[in-house]
Amino acid sequence: MCRNSIRQRCVFLAIVIVAFVTSGTSVAHVSSAQDLRQLGRQAFDEGRYSDAYREFRLALEEHEKGRNSFEIAKTLSELAAVLVAQERYSEAESLLDRALPMMAEGPAARPGETARLLDNLGALYVQTGRHEAAESVFRRALRLLEQHANDDPHIVVLLSNLGTLYTQNGDYKRARAELEKALNQAQRRLESNHRDFVPVLTNLAALHQRQKKWALAESYLLSAAGIAERALRPDHPERAVILEHLGVIHIKQNKLAEAEMELRRALEIANHGLGPESVMSVRVSLNLAKVLTAQRRYDEASMLYAQALPVQERLLGSKTPEVASTLENFAKLLHAMKSREPAKEMEARAKRIRAELAYTRSVDDLQQW
Repeated sequence: MCRNSIRQRCVFLAIVIVAFVTSGTSVAHVSSAQDLRQLGRQAFDEGRYSDAYREFRLALEEHEKGRNSFEIAKTLSELAAVLVAQERYSEAESLLDRALPMMAEGPAARPGETARLLDNLGALYVQTGRHEAAESVFRRALRLLEQHANDDPHIVVLLSNLGTLYTQNGDYKRARAELEKALNQAQRRLESNHRDFVPVLTNLAALHQRQKKWALAESYLLSAAGIAERALRPDHPERAVILEHLGVIHIKQNKLAEAEMELRRALEIANHGLGPESVMSVRVSLNLAKVLTAQRRYDEASMLYAQALPVQERLLGSKTPEVASTLENFAKLLHAMKSREPAKEMEARAKRIRAELAYTRSVDDLQQW
């Protein structure tokens, strides 16, 4: 769940299948929809997001024939989780907005499913920068489980998500408290090699990475990588997350050969799973460009910057801090390559973006008065 820190996986744990009680619906129809959802869950867990999307979409069509609002809501939530993983946030939000009132119509004995839906909504809010809304729904989901299903292992995921949210907000004390609770809960509830340790460990690494505690962050990531190697497919996007941030830490530690190897593998996985025009692929490309620049391999670094910059502008907007940073780094590379005029143009663009952002913040501060 991070852009500059580690992006949190939208975790989906197996939801208990509730008996289908709508009258006039055949057993064969119910079985078809549930089989499709099971295929979708398997594909999602394996990081095959396109396959998961297809299976959940077909399952939704089947459930809509039966008009069981609870089953429709669960399927919408599962489908939205896939869309969040694919960075298709507006589509995911429309599905979750549709699902939430349906879930609320169900009996009070379904807190686990409602909490998972709220968790998916919170993950979406984090990815789209609505941190107060994210905290509210995460807390609401956590209260549901603590009050009505305190043995549900999804509590681990919610605590981890809250910790990551506080990390992004710079509230490191609260982040550490929530993430340590998540780790303690995971150690108590899960087997030592359970895959749901991976996001907890990567989120702890993100916290220490933000605090520039490189060795500690590295140790958590290496632990996560060990579990991922045993529990996840080699091309699972979560492994790209781990590799990317190991690469970033190794840049900081001046371990450039290791960083290059990790970032190249992360880019390969991200391009395969999410496509070259995803936020993750762009971010990994830019980090790899930094490594190549430090190694004085300027031609390939320049190519990566030239490919990533227009995609970054399309995805994030042309006047964002991320674009300004890319322009500044690209300009430094061009200066090293003796391309003075293009470098000066990029520096000028970056300065204009920084000035405009500073002005906007100043106006906002004045309006608060």
